[in-house]
Amino acid sequence: MAAAIPVTALDDGEMTVCRVDGRELLICYVQGRHYALDSRCSHAGQPLITGRLEGHQLYCPLHRASFDIRTGQALAAPAAEPLATYPVTLEAGKVHVEIS
Repeated sequence: MAAAIPVTALDDGEMTVCRVDGRELLICYVQGRHYALDSRCSHAGQPLITGRLEGHQLYCPLHRASFDIRTGQALAAPAAEPLATYPVTLEAGKVHVEIS
């Protein structure tokens, strides 16, 4: 587990990009929970930080593909491949992400 961001860094519905163990991740905070997933769309590699987060659904800004941030599942074309997701724990005021 590696510390990614402070627990208080995000408000509900916000997201940020950070590096954990050399990997660029997107951290989202929705309804009291943090989620960590790959930061780029599985379809065209577009940075998802410039997309839109609506509840647990994340929209790619390029072609409007969408993903469930809880599972990484691709929900709308043109994306067919899921995003990798990573376990998150909260420790000592920090969001920790496990990269394995």
